[in-house]
Amino acid sequence: MALRKQYGRDLILGGGIDKRALIEGRDAIRKEVMKKVPFILEEGGFFPTVDHLVLPDVTLENYQYDINTMREVAGMEKLSF
Repeated sequence: MALRKQYGRDLILGGGIDKRALIEGRDAIRKEVMKKVPFILEEGGFFPTVDHLVLPDVTLENYQYDINTMREVAGMEKLSF
């Protein structure tokens, strides 16, 4: 938020989704996405994705659920994996 206030939309940011939610499961993933992505979509200039790297403890199913939940919130078609 501090970077957004300082640079406005001149700076495009990425990240912001807590990677630990992907370990905890679907409820935690949906909560994390819903807490951040609707605001991000409204503001623009931001690519929501996990911070840093996806942890090795994250199942493929949880990672796919995270991607599809973000796409659902954005009004995009879900991906078939």
